[in-house]
Amino acid sequence: MATTTFPKKTNASTTATAGKDYLIYLNTGSAEATPTWTLLGGQRSGDLSRTAEEIDASTKTSGGWKSVIPGLKSWSIDLESVYLAGDTGAKFLEAAFLAGEEVHVKFEYPDKSYVTGWGSITECSLGTPHDDVATLTGTIAGDGPLGELTTV
Repeated sequence: MATTTFPKKTNASTTATAGKDYLIYLNTGSAEATPTWTLLGGQRSGDLSRTAEEIDASTKTSGGWKSVIPGLKSWSIDLESVYLAGDTGAKFLEAAFLAGEEVHVKFEYPDKSYVTGWGSITECSLGTPHDDVATLTGTIAGDGPLGELTTV
């Protein structure tokens, strides 16, 4: 069978990306310096949220307009996965929640670049509807900053 080569866009910044290509990994190893990244299986969504608190910097001379500057920053990941029996990532996430342990997480972009950080699992729920697949939902709330974007 012949191999076909296709042209690529020269301006990739105008190309949309599919949400299915963003993945969450957990470090199931024993050290931060030499992580063993394990995919959280069955992912349906993994929403990375970065926020900053609002500090009111309004004054009497601001013409009646509010002025805001950014305060403390935080990040979190809200996730939903189909619960796969025997999935190492899901079992690790549940075990960390039950033990009250933080997790070392990697959020990977479609081009394989990624950010990492440490976070606490503040929600870990198992949904078991009678007419659909079982799902694992949860929230990982960041402890400190996310690392710099690492490109591969």
